[in-house]
Amino acid sequence: MEKQEQAPSSFERQLTPEEEKAVLINFMGSTYGEVKKLDGNIVSNSTSLGNRSDSIKQHIEQIVKSSTTNTTPVREQPIPVQAPAPIAPVPVQAPQIPLNSITEPVSTDNQLTFNFDTNEKAELFTLIEKILTRLDRLHRKVDELTLVHSDFIQTYRQAQEIVAKKKSASKGEASTKKEN
Repeated sequence: MEKQEQAPSSFERQLTPEEEKAVLINFMGSTYGEVKKLDGNIVSNSTSLGNRSDSIKQHIEQIVKSSTTNTTPVREQPIPVQAPAPIAPVPVQAPQIPLNSITEPVSTDNQLTFNFDTNEKAELFTLIEKILTRLDRLHRKVDELTLVHSDFIQTYRQAQEIVAKKKSASKGEASTKKEN
């Protein structure tokens, strides 16, 4: 059978009534704060979701007002906590690595070196120039398309006017023929 060890005396320390009251008020205060925040999230009247924080606040006020002499709670005997049996450490041996087997990492010639032969600034400027020329070409094409579109709209309106004139002229001839 396993040997039962007693819990440390700090686990069994009895709180004084003032300490117990302080711990209770601290717990209830933090609970009150959380419930008050949740009550603030309620947007409409509800029978089941009433302001619960008010009842907690009243209970805290009752505890604070009551004296420590008449509110001494009945305490139960603390239940001894059984600590787990200590486990004997098992020695583990680290693998032995011979010193001469460590090799240095292989590095290529271009690693960790700077190439000062190329001028990156000049390359960036040439790339920027290419982008700008392409952008300029696109701008010109858009300008051409807008000109063609405006010419098309103008021609379309003129054609509508001509068609409208022909229709009115043909209606006029038809009405003169009917009169004759």
